[in-house]
Amino acid sequence: MFGIFKESEKIIDTYEQVAFILKYLLTYELKDLPIRYEFWYRVAIRQEELRTLNTEHRAKITMNTAVGRFHKTQYEVTKQQLAKLERLADIFKSFCIEEEREALNHRLHFHKEAITELYEHVQNKELYIYCDSVQQQFWDAVSEDILNAIAHLD
Repeated sequence: MFGIFKESEKIIDTYEQVAFILKYLLTYELKDLPIRYEFWYRVAIRQEELRTLNTEHRAKITMNTAVGRFHKTQYEVTKQQLAKLERLADIFKSFCIEEEREALNHRLHFHKEAITELYEHVQNKELYIYCDSVQQQFWDAVSEDILNAIAHLD
């Protein structure tokens, strides 16, 4: 008898799934910054750190030494990290605007299956974060997949 009145599960649309994935992904990217700062301030701090690192590595690039080549490699890596973080932050901002929900949901509909699968992986993230290197690989893969799924939003 009481089973009849069971609360039905809330259906999570694609918009909420992407917002959930982006929130966890950005939280992972900002994990070593103090929690006491507001989220967007921490995003700005991380972006500035990456810009500073990028400038430092670029200034020290030389192809004549192994250390100079190291700086070239690190310059490329930090440049990619900065671009990824900026892209994720920009997309997450658009998911914070409730008025955009319907339009974004419609545009995300074409990637609904991929997003749902990715959402399930993030919900079960504990299975994939048993050591630091695997955790990094997992979040890199999530980042790549979510950016591919929402690449058309611009």
